[in-house]
Amino acid sequence: MWRADDAVHIDVRGLEPPEPMVAILQAIDSGEADTVLVAHLDREPIFLYPELEDRGWNHELMPSHCGDADCEDGIMLRMERWGP
Repeated sequence: MWRADDAVHIDVRGLEPPEPMVAILQAIDSGEADTVLVAHLDREPIFLYPELEDRGWNHELMPSHCGDADCEDGIMLRMERWGP
């Protein structure tokens, strides 16, 4: 996990389900990601979406654009807090 100007980023590529979802929710629930979190994933986390909504976060799925051949096949999920 690292903090950039645009958001807190978490790389969960290579983890087996449900570990990516658990790591993302832990970052949100612990307060490590306060307003914007970008997750770097291998696959779309469809089971994460209802959990985000329950916690007051929206999401936007984006293609990866890290500039590294190792992650060009992945995706990025931008999550932003909208609720309490």
